[in-house]
Amino acid sequence: MTLFLNKQNNQEDQFTVTAELVPPRHWNPRPIVEQASYYRGYVDAVDVSDNLLAVARMSPTICAFFLRQVGIEPIVQINLRDRNRMGIQSDLLGLAALGVKNITILGGYPAKVGTEPDAKEVYDLRTMELVSYVKRFIHEGKLFDGTIMEERPQMTIGTVENLVGQPIKDLIDRLEAKVDAGANFVRTQLVFDLDLLGEWMEEARKRDLHRRISIMASIMPLRDYDHIEKALKIPGISIPDWVKNRLKTTENKGEGIDIASDIIKKIQQIEGITGVHIRPIGGGEDKIGEIVTKSGLNAKVKIPAAI
Repeated sequence: MTLFLNKQNNQEDQFTVTAELVPPRHWNPRPIVEQASYYRGYVDAVDVSDNLLAVARMSPTICAFFLRQVGIEPIVQINLRDRNRMGIQSDLLGLAALGVKNITILGGYPAKVGTEPDAKEVYDLRTMELVSYVKRFIHEGKLFDGTIMEERPQMTIGTVENLVGQPIKDLIDRLEAKVDAGANFVRTQLVFDLDLLGEWMEEARKRDLHRRISIMASIMPLRDYDHIEKALKIPGISIPDWVKNRLKTTENKGEGIDIASDIIKKIQQIEGITGVHIRPIGGGEDKIGEIVTKSGLNAKVKIPAAI
């Protein structure tokens, strides 16, 4: 299958849509298939989170297996918090064997925010180092110690970028370093502040990064005003007053969906952004189709071919 998140293969008018799947906290794979069924026909691929918010869950590699069984293209996260370089290579080899074509490398939320605050964090490699190793794994068919495999795997490499906490220039410096190391696509942290996203993208365009990498903005549908408090506990999120005010003053139970759709419409107008990633954290998987439709994206989405 074509690597749809590879910038060199993307058509200029293609706007990629992905959605996140959070693996269950038990061994039964049924919720994986049920969640994925909500996404079918609305997204290009499904991103499988890796112990999201530092909570132990079913392996994303195993989840990818079940997604491929039902004809859905998975993107698998690999976090640096939980694995050393040996464990990461085992995962990469397993993913390649399954035919997974897209991975996302990220640091992972601190263990202290999750259910095991005393867990030892690994961070054997930095993000840039792992991107470089995986680039060689893909392009040269080499394991991290230089061992040559019989055949090179086909994969694209994704990363995640925060938009808050540092000056925009420093944030784009980091993004550029990841691109230089071999990243093919990037997703932002959850976006509510479109002015901030616009400033970040302006700096990215100045360096021509939007032509070197596929840039996707992540959005999170909010259920109601009370959901804001929970969302703000996720590191790296900023929610502007206009979002809070709309949820606080409305009687419309679907206002969160309308806000998410409005944000996506505006994101599509920002030069250089080639896709959106919908993260229904805390529930709302069944609303993905409604969000995509209200955003006017359903006509653009290509349904992944069955494997």
